[in-house]
Amino acid sequence: MTPSITQEQAMTALRAVLLLVVPSGTEVVQGQVSRVPMPQGKNWCAITPTRRVAMATNERAAVPSTDPAPAAGRTDIGLSTRLDVQVDVYGPASPETTQAIVTVFRDTWAADQLAASGLAPLYCTEPAQLPLVAGEQQYLQRWTFEAAMHGNIVTPVSTQFADTIITGLSEVTHAE
Repeated sequence: MTPSITQEQAMTALRAVLLLVVPSGTEVVQGQVSRVPMPQGKNWCAITPTRRVAMATNERAAVPSTDPAPAAGRTDIGLSTRLDVQVDVYGPASPETTQAIVTVFRDTWAADQLAASGLAPLYCTEPAQLPLVAGEQQYLQRWTFEAAMHGNIVTPVSTQFADTIITGLSEVTHAE
């Protein structure tokens, strides 16, 4: 019962788009990964999934089996979902990199890039500069915003179908 668009697929698709926009040599990593140090490069991005929001009620579609009876098919249960991802851009180039990402994410270019993944950009929040003091007590420049993507995520569940019925007649007598 794996959903049609997994978290890993969504993050991979967003990362691929970001790598087309950020300056050459800029790493794009997933945030909140335990025991992984910050990248060593001057400029880098961290993407962290923050929430999934239902945008509509479920849709159901029966998918009968092509096997003979008794047939075990499936029901596809779809949910229009907003996937929110926090994007943190670090380093001296972070203001310009953030501006470039936000600009293209709000354009049909990003929709074209994400189309094969089954996702589409919805919007992104206005970027904000949030400084960060690293473990060495050094200031790191960081710009952050939230990118929202949309996906119609389908979860298949097993369903039995009765596509053949055998009937017979039984005589019923009424005793008085």
